[in-house]
Amino acid sequence: MNDDTPPQPQDTTPPASDTNVRDHLANERTLLAWSRTAVAIMALGFVVARFGLLIRELGPGQPQRLPTGTSTVFGVVLVLLGTALLVLGTVRYLRVGEAIQNRAFRWSPGLGLALGGLLLLTGLVLAIYLILTA
Repeated sequence: MNDDTPPQPQDTTPPASDTNVRDHLANERTLLAWSRTAVAIMALGFVVARFGLLIRELGPGQPQRLPTGTSTVFGVVLVLLGTALLVLGTVRYLRVGEAIQNRAFRWSPGLGLALGGLLLLTGLVLAIYLILTA
């Protein structure tokens, strides 16, 4: 028997198991959590910037302890931090997805610790800002 059909390329992707599917879905939920956090930080930045503008418009006779653009600077920094967080979360999603697919995932708490530290620092800076503008 002479079979003239060319050899078919073999799929080297491991078959999708229930565990593999659950891991990928969990990775997507994690990306959504990072995205929600990023959007919340950006929204906080917008509110801080606009609230400072509102205070300047409503109280022109009040003595100012900080320069007039301070709240705008804080707001823009928060929006940029939220944007950076979204980028980092997306990069992490892609790396973890590839590691899950290759069955080579290793736990790395670095990005989570960085986010916690960043949020802690943001809270402290905003608290100081509120004290100085009270």
